[in-house]
Amino acid sequence: MYIVRWHFQTRFGHLKEVLSILRQWEIDVGQRVGWRASTVRVLEGVLGTPRSTIELEAHVESLGDLESSWADMERIPHHAEAMKALEKYVTSGTDAWSVYRQVELFEE
Repeated sequence: MYIVRWHFQTRFGHLKEVLSILRQWEIDVGQRVGWRASTVRVLEGVLGTPRSTIELEAHVESLGDLESSWADMERIPHHAEAMKALEKYVTSGTDAWSVYRQVELFEE
């Protein structure tokens, strides 16, 4: 399994707006590309990172699934609308994707 994180910095005082857009994005886009609400979470920076840091995290089974999800997102008009809505609340140039492979600490 892979954990995918999209992280960015919000502009000061706009966390509520960003969370509202991300909630709607999960309904309109995330669920359509297979990212179920139970496997998606949003993280806010508290310690060791700026409070303006937001991460949207999703779990995917394979890198192929991730590539397929990204391709599907580009075909959904709601995705472009959400990205345009976020544009005024995200600090330009701060967004990036990170992909992690989950490793089991103990063998079953």
